[in-house]
Formats: sequence, structure tokens, C-alpha cells
Amino acid sequence: MRFLALACLTCALWASGLPEIAATAPAGAAKLLRPGTRGTRVSNAGPSRIPWVDSNGWRLRRDAGKMLVYDNVPDQWVPLAVAESYVYSGKTTLVTGQPALAEPMMAFIKKIDQPALPPVADIGVVDDGTPQTGELMNLMARRNLLFRPVKQASGPYKLIVQVGSEQFPQKAAENPSEFATLVRQALTDEKRSLRIYGSETIIGYLTADGNRARLHLLNYSTDPVEGIRIRVAGSWKVAALRSFADHDAKAEEEEIADGGLEFGLERLSRYAVVDLTKK
Repeated sequence: MRFLALACLTCALWASGLPEIAATAPAGAAKLLRPGTRGTRVSNAGPSRIPWVDSNGWRLRRDAGKMLVYDNVPDQWVPLAVAESYVYSGKTTLVTGQPALAEPMMAFIKKIDQPALPPVADIGVVDDGTPQTGELMNLMARRNLLFRPVKQASGPYKLIVQVGSEQFPQKAAENPSEFATLVRQALTDEKRSLRIYGSETIIGYLTADGNRARLHLLNYSTDPVEGIRIRVAGSWKVAALRSFADHDAKAEEEEIADGGLEFGLERLSRYAVVDLTKK
């Protein structure tokens, strides 16, 4: 009996962040966006037309511990919702009339699951709880600027962002897209812990403890993305790369250059995990 109890406890702790699958939304749960892209919208980041990415990573971090719900997610986005909740250790419910659609991603995650490492954050964002700051965090996440919501303008970060400060005035925040560009310029690309080249729809989430790192890669596009390149600051090497629906995925042209690991990924269908160790 004791063995069975311990086994059940292990099951409960396994793959923390996987959503509960339900037919209806729980009472009091706050609604998340349907993750994915809306190709008809135009990003304000530049003159070219790029898909508008709807993601919830910033929200799952800001509202950590609160009950959140993916409500009536279209079938094609169910696997992405499952992966997104897991990556950010969300406390979520996924409402779907087709629960079997979640099973392949859940099975993949249970195979690659391990105890979560601390998130890497280059930027501390002073969170005043306003929608304006929330939209700023949303755009920073979509541009792969690694941040952590903080209560005070201090901490071990390369940059502190506080709306209304001398460096980041309130007026600049009236255009969140331009404000996110201002943040990127203030940090500088050279100091970024993570950079992803070749896609506007892949969002990365980097975790590390000094000796190990795990990089989560989520593809918010309707289609697989091909020919991307990734840079992680530090002297790392790829220990393992596993990609949902891409069974032969591997790191390509791996090299250390200018103080960071660079490698290519031929194809990313939906979600991949890259485990790194010190070189």
C-alpha cells in the first residue's frame, strides 16, 4: 500500500504544468488566448507583413499559480496549448471536445520531462499590474527578450525596465511595439542570452542552473518552420535534442563563436526541447 501511495504521488508530480483536460471551463478561471498565429494581422514591428503571434507565456509567468483556462481551442492548436502550458509550468485547464488530440503531445512531454531549471532572465520588468505593462511583456516574449516580472527596480539583471523611469518614459510606452524595440536596443543584442534567427513565429524559453540548460522552442505557425539558427550565450554543447513530430531532428553546424553556442535546426513542427551541458 505504501508503494502504491508513493507511486501515485510520483505520478502527480510528473510533468508539472500539463493542463487538465475538461469539457467545460472551471468556475473563476481567467481565460487565455488561443495560442497560434493570425495571418491577417500585421505586426507593428516593421514595414513587412508577418503573422501576428498569440502566445500566453508572459501571462503564465505573470499570473503564476492562478487558475487559467484555454477555452474551446480549435483542434489544430490543441497540441500547442498543451506544450505552452507545460513549458511555463502553468496551472491550466484545456477545454476541448476532442481530448484525444492532446494525448500525443502529453505522451511526448512525459518522455522528455525532468525537474524544471530556473528561468534565465536578462531583463527585470517592474510589473505595476497594468495592461500596458502586460502588453510590453507580451511583445518582449514574442521577440525572445528574456525577462522576469519583478516588484522593485533592482536585482541581478543586465537591464531593469520600469515604465515611467528616465530611461523608459511613460510616453514611449504608448506604442508598446516601439517600446519593446527601445528595450532591445538598451540591452543590446550582444548581451542577449538567447537569439533565434530565421523565424518570427518561434518563441524560446531558456532555463539553466549553471552546469545544465534546457531550451524550449515553441512554433506558433500553422506550418513547420525550416532552416532556423539559434544562439545561446555561454560555453555550451548540445547534449540532446528532441522534437515533437520531427523524429530525426538534430543540431546542425554546432559551434562556439564569440562567447556563445550556435547551432542550426532543419525543421521545427511544433515543440522541441534542447538540453545543453557545459563544454
